[in-house]
Amino acid sequence: MADIVIERVIDDVSMLKALADPIRMTLLDLTMGQPDRTWTARELAAQVGVLPTNVYYHLNMLERHELLQVRDTRVVNGIIEKHYGAGQYSVTFHRRAGDGGDETRELVLQAIDKVRDDIHDGLKMESMTMSPDAPDSERMMVSTGLVHIPEDQIAGFRAELIQMVTRYERASRNACRFTVMVAIYPS
Repeated sequence: MADIVIERVIDDVSMLKALADPIRMTLLDLTMGQPDRTWTARELAAQVGVLPTNVYYHLNMLERHELLQVRDTRVVNGIIEKHYGAGQYSVTFHRRAGDGGDETRELVLQAIDKVRDDIHDGLKMESMTMSPDAPDSERMMVSTGLVHIPEDQIAGFRAELIQMVTRYERASRNACRFTVMVAIYPS
């Protein structure tokens, strides 16, 4: 088994295209959410709601770009069954606005839509709340703020955000899991 990369930097158009699909993004989220687990195509297909025969194309594309790893194979009824796992703990996108064009926009919008859907579902199922009286493990926070950063400190601000997220990504896999979406963009 290849080592899992701590942070995969997505910085080329071909990899953006590989991720510019909601099924592939969901597959990536599932495997990165449980990086030590392995999944069969059948298990992943059931999680994303597609037929196993339809998920192979997506798995192969993610595997080609090393976003998924084949960690084990077994022969089941004469057929080789692959067991997939995440190729990284986190993914960071580094593209200039004009690079990747539609793929970059689509990827960003998919990420925002997924967070919105997760929050909607969590509030609907009452598995999360914004109440300050709720236990920390159930409490969500959504905040938007405008900050003023001197130009010579912008890179440092970004680096501190990434460092903080990375510190908690590496924390115990038995800890409470939270999705974190950090956005910093010029206003």
